[in-house]
Parts: sequence; structure tokens; C-alpha cells
Amino acid sequence: MGHVTIDDPMLSRRHIRIDLSGAEPTLEDLHSRNGTQLNGRPLVGRATLKDGDRIRMGTQELVFLVPNAVKKNHRTTCGLKFCAGCAVPYPSTGAQCPHCGAIPTEEGASTSVREVAASGWTFHLLSQVVDRAIDQGRLADAERMMSRGVCELEEQLEEGIDVDPNRVLGVAECAVRLGCALRSARWLDIGSRLYASASEAPSSEVLALVDALPPDARLADAMSALRHAH
Repeated sequence: MGHVTIDDPMLSRRHIRIDLSGAEPTLEDLHSRNGTQLNGRPLVGRATLKDGDRIRMGTQELVFLVPNAVKKNHRTTCGLKFCAGCAVPYPSTGAQCPHCGAIPTEEGASTSVREVAASGWTFHLLSQVVDRAIDQGRLADAERMMSRGVCELEEQLEEGIDVDPNRVLGVAECAVRLGCALRSARWLDIGSRLYASASEAPSSEVLALVDALPPDARLADAMSALRHAH
């Protein structure tokens, strides 16, 4: 049995098992912390895999392919479209191929870019997973995931990549939640910076979290900046 390692802080050390030894290929979640989705639905127990099935775990989306079952074309079927660059199917709602980074054009041609799901599900998923980690008291895990996610987000913003403001706000709120849980001026400052980049003020719920913090001179400046962020 082969093992594949994926560098993703949202994945467990042993996350899934794909078994190709039987009459039909199967997928099993190995009691991972953040779970696995198969074709957009949470995977429970073991499921049989079919050609074109989408497996989502952490920030990764995999497509299960049966050899010789996919031919290069540009048609859309069953919620998937085929990349003109690498012939791999991916969700028809995707703005670009998650495998090679190609963007489809009206002629079916592809253009490779660095923009990796900047306005897609990646930052939304990050917010969900970090929120869960905070609620479970796994603050070290939450900080590790947020550090990587914020670094990627701010890099995209600095390069002028068009990121959905709602994604920025989601990460900003997570940064403030983490800052409150850790009583960290660093994360409160990051939240303020992200709110400013989205030209939005923190919600009343976020400010309520900040106001509930006990008095702490180390947080005073960061708390003030957050209250005035917009």
C-alpha cells in the first residue's frame, strides 16, 4: 500500500484511505479532525469511488479518475468541466483548473496564472476549520493554520489579485477571534489590517468579543485600532 504526504495544516496525519485492491475502489475517512467531503457531501464511513468523483479535504480538492476514462474535450457534464490544458475534470463553477491553474476561454484555450482560488472556497474553508479549532480549544493548531492562510491572503492582496471581500472579512473575523482567545495583540492587529483592506468595519458580534476581554494594557492599542477599523 502506498502513502502520499500532502503539506496542508488542515489535514490530519492519517486523513483518508483509498483502497484499490477490491472489485471496486473505495474511499474511507480515517477519523480525521476536519473531515472529508465526497462530491460536496460529508463522507461517512466508506464509499465506492466512481470516475470523476471529487474528494475535498483541507484546502485540497482531488478528482478520482479511472485510467483511459477521460478524453481531452471541453464539454461540461455532471457538474464538471474538462480543462483544456490538462484534460482533468473539475467543478463547472470553478473559475480555473485547480490542477494546472489554467483559465478557460470562450475558445476553450487556457491561460496559466498564479491566482490559486483567491475568491473561491479555500479561505471560506480556512475560516470554518479555524473557528472549529478555536471552539475545541486547539489554539496552537488554529494559530498555525491562520498564519499560513493570512500569509497567502496578504500576499495576494499585495499583488493586486482580485479577492472576494467576503473572504477577506471571514479571515479578519477569524483573526480577531483567535486574538481574543489568545489575548494576542498581533492577531487583533492583523484583523484590523484585513478589515481596512476590505473597507469594512468589524461587526457588532466581533466588537462584542473584543469588549468582553479583561483589561490588559498590552492589548489597549490593538483593541482601539480594531474599534476604529473600516
